Formats: sequence, structure tokens, C-alpha cells
Amino acid sequence: MRRLLRASIAAIILGSPTASLHAADKPAQAQAPEPAAEKRVVTSHVLTTAKGAKLPYAATAGTLLLKDKQGNPGASLFYVAYTVAPKAGERRPVTFFYNGGPGSSSIWLHMASFAPVRVPVDVEAQGREGGGRMPRLAPNPDSLLDTSDMVFLDAVGTGYSRALDPQGGKLYWGNDQDAAAFTQAIRRYVEINNRWLSPKYLFGESYGTTRSAMVSYRLIESGMPVDGVILMSSILNFAQRAPGLDRVDINYLPSYAATAWYHGKVDGGTELEVHIARARQFAQGPYAAALAKGQDIGAQERESVIAQMASLTGLSPDYLRQADLHVPPDRFRKELLRDRGAVTGGFDTRFIGSEGDNAADTAQSDPADDAISGAIIANFSAYLTHDLGYAPDGDYVVNTPALFPVWDWSHMPPGGPRQNAMANVAIDLGAAMRRAPQMRVLSLSGYYDLSTPFFATEFDLAHLYLPPALRSNLISRHYASGHMLYLDRKTFADVTRDVRGFIRAKAD
Repeated sequence: MRRLLRASIAAIILGSPTASLHAADKPAQAQAPEPAAEKRVVTSHVLTTAKGAKLPYAATAGTLLLKDKQGNPGASLFYVAYTVAPKAGERRPVTFFYNGGPGSSSIWLHMASFAPVRVPVDVEAQGREGGGRMPRLAPNPDSLLDTSDMVFLDAVGTGYSRALDPQGGKLYWGNDQDAAAFTQAIRRYVEINNRWLSPKYLFGESYGTTRSAMVSYRLIESGMPVDGVILMSSILNFAQRAPGLDRVDINYLPSYAATAWYHGKVDGGTELEVHIARARQFAQGPYAAALAKGQDIGAQERESVIAQMASLTGLSPDYLRQADLHVPPDRFRKELLRDRGAVTGGFDTRFIGSEGDNAADTAQSDPADDAISGAIIANFSAYLTHDLGYAPDGDYVVNTPALFPVWDWSHMPPGGPRQNAMANVAIDLGAAMRRAPQMRVLSLSGYYDLSTPFFATEFDLAHLYLPPALRSNLISRHYASGHMLYLDRKTFADVTRDVRGFIRAKAD
């Protein structure tokens, strides 16, 4: 899942891997439309859980027909659902999963996290050891299927999801357009499967968290309750990443500190959590104050801030002087281990790699991405056709990079009053929680993630404008991991425990 940290907002956070079964060079409206009919292939399976129980389940691969405002077929959205027959009187929860991009399919969450099958990638081990044999798809005894049914959805233009008219991109490729499509798809799935009374959860990763914030409000506004939203590696506020704003520098600093600690570039006698706590305090205090003063900062204060920043991030005082206290993530990844001839990963900074030009200013690759994409992609095609028996026309599009140039990044927040040029969907999430006081939110963040830094998430979630009575509905968890928390064996166990507990707490 490529997270190349480039200057544009889209590439900073939300890029998807260019490696794919079939990566689309053009937006999907250039492909031949599929017939405007919903498909469904159902197969039966049995999962042996971690406790040794036999859990029969059905896997459904199919499509959902989305309609435009005139009621005409607008898109066919592909999904794979895993469901267990409920016991008498049981209302099994159903959780809707999707990755981000925008322009990424949900292959990553589908093949590497909570489904009843999983590609057991362990990025922490690969980062340390390098190489190794490609892992194979295997039953997942820790699947969430014992707790919730699961539906994995591919956005229009990705996977097997296709626009059905030549202008389909205009209907679906934008913040609000995408949110409307997923709202309609979820309602359609609920309708055809009679899941009206089931507890409903939304699980988004990266840009998928942006989507979840908007979709949760839209579903609630339309009369469909949402019991919980699970945010993994969040990006909720695009506006604060605009050039010239100090908040983006403040947001990254604690992640820089965590990375420096991991690679031994700072005092090793301090525990990670303690080091991060110091970085948080510095970022929000002296560093924020120094940035706010800009060129008017005094020489003594500037040197004091440089010294503190160097001790936390592992960057030299001379480098910080030259950078004038502003260090974008691609520069940090290149500079931190320059003396070792190495560059860190972007979406997981524990990874290291080498580049041809060690004198370059910025990192030109992401060694973390290179380590995991092939294993997940290679296992998917055989699983879909052999195990699920789904044989559609056309190619499965893992990612559509061409969506970026045409994506509409604006957003109309709940209540307006105007269309904002860049989205801050924390407003939507807070509005959803206030409108539906029963809805809870679980936030999951990795310390070594430079795609969606955890300190930015903390800031956004502190600005949901929740009344005191609702603040306990917001739960935050942090892990010593990167962007894709499920690709680290130890972290995956902790995340699974936390997500399972979150859903079961409502059921109890």
C-alpha cells in the first residue's frame, strides 16, 4: 500500500501501491461498462477458531447496483461478505471494511487482517531480517468472524467496482461523491440481506477513515443507526496540511521522535512511551510557540528549540538550522540515517533501505512498501477464483492512481454553510456522535506511521466538540507499529483484541 510522502496533500497521505494484479492507468470510466445487474456467488466454509471451535460460514462475492439521482444505474460496486448464521434471537453485528487511497481497493484489509483467511505478513520481522519466503494465504483462527459478520467493499474504479456510464467518475470521484456512493452501497447491502436490526460498524483505514466520518453522518441522517466507527491510521483534517501552516510540522514531530528512538539515534535509556510523551509536550509547547513566531523568533529561543528538537528527533542541530525548524517527512526519512547510507520507510519507519543517491535531499523510495505488496497481491487472485468461485469479466484493479488528478477534494460539512475547498471531516464525525449518542468511536494509530501521524489524529479527535457526557464514547489506542497495523504480528494480536472488545462491549 504505497504511501509516498510527496508535496501534494493526496500523495502525502493516501497513495496506494502501483503494484497490482492490474493497475489502472486511466480512471475506470474508460473501461467497458458491465451489465447493470447485481451478481452474487455464495460458497460454504468452516473456520477453526483460536479456541478450537468449528465456525461454519458463508462467503458471498458479488456486486451492489448504485443508482444516480435519476434512478438510472450509475455504478456496480464489488464486495465480499463473510457471514455466520445467527442463533435463535441473536442479532449478529455486521462490520463494513474498506481501505483508502482514494483509488485503493480493499485488498489490503481483506487479505491481511480480520477475514477468515489471511496472508500472514509480519513486517516487523521482515524489516529486521529482510527477504524470506513469500507467505501463503492461510486460515485465520483470530478472525473477527466469531464476533461480527464482515463485508469488504471496493470503491468505484477499484477492484471489480465499475462506473456504468461514461460520466461515472463525476458521480463517484470526490469526497462527497464517494461518501454518497458508500452510503448507498451499505444501505443496499442492508436492504437485500435484511440486516436492518443488526448492530452496524464502519471500519476504514487511511482515507477510509475520512470516508467513515462522512458516511456515519450520512447514514444516521438517513435514519440508519450506526453503532460504532473504527478508525485505523486516520486522516480527518486535510485543511491543516496546506502549505504555510505550522500544524503539519507539529503533527509529525512525535512520530519523528519515535522513529529516532527505534533506530537508536537518541538516548537509549528512555522508554519509548516516555520519549514520545516528551516529544508531545515539546511539540505542543516550545516548538509550536517557535513556529508561531516565524522569523521574529529571538536567537536564544531559536537555539534552545533547536537543541531540544535535536535531542528528540536525532537530527543534527546544523541540519535543523538549515531547515529553519521545518522538516517535511521525506527529508526526515532521508536525513535520519544518512550516516548509515540508509533511508527509512514512510508508512512504517522501522523499515530501512538504500538508494543510489545518498546525497539527495529527500527519500525517493519506501522500503516498507516494497516488502509487503507482492505477498498480498499474489495470493488474492487464486483465492477469489478458486476458493470463492467468482469469475467476473475484466480485471481486478488493485489501485487507480489516475484518480488523483480528477479527485474532488472539496467537502460540504454537516449544516454547511459552504463547500470547503479542503475537507475537515472531524466535523462530520463529531456531528454524527452528537446526533446519535449511542455511537462509539475506536481510534487505532501507529507510532511509526509517517503517512497519517498519530499526533494529528489526537489533535483532530480533541476537536470533535463533544459534550462531556459523550466523551467516553471516544476510545484511542496506540501501537508500536506503522500505518497498516495488521501487518505486524504482535500488533495484530493487540489490535484484534481491542477491536473484538469494542464490538462485544456493545453486544453485551
